[in-house]
Formats: sequence, C-alpha cells, structure tokens
Amino acid sequence: MQLKDGYRLMGFSYEATGLLYSFGRIPKCKVAMLDHVNKGDRILIAGVGHGTEAIAAARKGADVTAVDISETMLRHMRKKIDRAGLKHPICLKNNDILNVTDETGFNMVFANFFLNVFSEEKMMTILTHLTSLVKPGGYMVIGDFAHPKNGGLLYKAFQNIYWYIAATLYWLTADNAVHPIYDYPALLSKLGFEITGTRFFTILGMKNYWSVIGKKA
Repeated sequence: MQLKDGYRLMGFSYEATGLLYSFGRIPKCKVAMLDHVNKGDRILIAGVGHGTEAIAAARKGADVTAVDISETMLRHMRKKIDRAGLKHPICLKNNDILNVTDETGFNMVFANFFLNVFSEEKMMTILTHLTSLVKPGGYMVIGDFAHPKNGGLLYKAFQNIYWYIAATLYWLTADNAVHPIYDYPALLSKLGFEITGTRFFTILGMKNYWSVIGKKA
C-alpha cells in the first residue's frame, strides 16, 4: 500500500520553518528530555521529521527507531545522518505509526510536534497506541505547543492565535487537521502515566512550547 506523503511540498523547509517561527525554541524543545536517555536504551520516535532528537539520542548511545509516514521527511533525515557520522545507527521506518508494534517495549517513546497533525479522535488513537509501546517504568515524551490553561484572556488569545497561524499553514500545505491546542499532561494522566516533568520554552515571556514527560506504572 502506498503511504500518503503530505509533506512533499513543505518537507524541505520543515526544519527551517519551525526554527524561524519559534525563534529557535522548537529544536530545543525536541531535545529537552534527552537527559533521561541512557546508553543502550531502546528509543522510539514517532513522526521523526528531519531527526533532531533521533540523532541526538543516537549520539548518547541509544538504540533508536525513527518512524515517519513521509518519505520526503526521511530523505532529509538521511542526509543529516550522513553528515552526523554516527557510531550508533538509527533504524528508519517509512510507515504509519499505527502499524508499528513491539513485544519488548521501549524505554522511551517520543512524539514531538507530531500529535498536533491529527484531529482529536485520531490523535487519541495514536497516543493510546504509542503509550502501549512504552515498557513498564518507561517514559512517554511529548513536545508541542503549550496549552494556554493558565493566564489571562490576552495571554490565552495570543497563545491560540500563535498556534492557529501554524496550524492553518500546515492545513493548507499538508492537509493537517486544525483543532484547539491539546492538553498533553491531562491526556497522559488519563492513560495511566505519572507526569514527572514539564519544561517550557518562552517567547516574550509567554510559555509557547512545552516538553512533557510521563512515567508508565
């Protein structure tokens, strides 16, 4: 079955666009929880894009599996891997993440700027699947736009406008869903994870991005 590649148009500029739009915060958000990665850990990265966190995890000696449905994204990632000269190879899979299974389980599963692509129903299906791939005692990490649940009306308005500009761009160019900002800590808690850390990345003093890590019982 041929996989849908929604990033044929914007795939080449995905990393640069995110860097500019976030004033450098998105790349930092993607690697924020890598201090939890140990040598030999089995890591799964869903919707890996150009592979920022995958390459950084491999440099730490982790056993990294990176999945993306977009061959365009993986083509750019392969170029980055070639330039990186990694000692630990990365397993790349061009597949729908819902097709990825593993009986052993992963120490950490990352979903950075990936779940926001989907409608709420599809997102919950994917998040539930991803959390099932985390082994007991392992971690689920989500980096994304921060939910504006704290703050006044102007703060919430800015956060939502900032998100919807990006969401609309990728709806027009990649057919991504447009929806409200997801509250990932609340969703992980409902799925039985203990939230053990949240790191925010700010623009003009406002918490625009967060990296959330939850531990599986």
